[in-house]
Amino acid sequence: MNKEEKMFLEHYFDRYTFQPEKGLAYGFRKTNEGYEYQCPVLSDTFLLKVSVCDRKISFQVYDQDTGDEYIQIHLEQLQGNFVGQVREACQESLARIRQACFEVEEFLYPQSKRLMAYISLHYQGTIEYLWERSPESGAIRHRDTLKWYGVFMTIDWKKLDAGKSGKIEVLNVKSDQVAHFIQQKGIYPAFHMNKKYWVSIPLDGTIADEELFALVDSSWQLTKKGK
Repeated sequence: MNKEEKMFLEHYFDRYTFQPEKGLAYGFRKTNEGYEYQCPVLSDTFLLKVSVCDRKISFQVYDQDTGDEYIQIHLEQLQGNFVGQVREACQESLARIRQACFEVEEFLYPQSKRLMAYISLHYQGTIEYLWERSPESGAIRHRDTLKWYGVFMTIDWKKLDAGKSGKIEVLNVKSDQVAHFIQQKGIYPAFHMNKKYWVSIPLDGTIADEELFALVDSSWQLTKKGK
């Protein structure tokens, strides 16, 4: 496989740590190298095998009839209808495995952890790391419509403030008062999103939790179905 060939879900488990007890309860088995799990996908047409070894997570997909590895799902340039169905089925299985057997690693800032605890409690939400090219960024979506009401990113401070440097965790939320909020300390025009409707909030504690959570609530309302 050429280095230029992109891998499907290459970064899907970035920032996640395998929990052996949860994995064994889910159906993983202990091996000499680590842990393994397998399950059928796409109506038993394929077999998904997931391996965990020294914190490295990998997976392969095999054709149930021939036993051959179906490497097509790993090649981003292959975009046919069938390979798309296989990818979707695999991602659904991997999502269930990640939710049941893995935990998100610690964030850079305590406020980030408090934010995600709030979103989990009130909206049953989590960060979905969806983008291969931005493995440290993820969407926070409505469970029914899958519309975004937040985007979590780890970026360089210079993207927001030229006078600062280093990594910062940021939450983008939708707002109907952007012009008002960007006048406040700790709230910026949205990075990498429509600055007319979204703002960026560094999660370094400049904005109090109460105000941050209120902005999340407002974004959730603004992005509800029909909005």
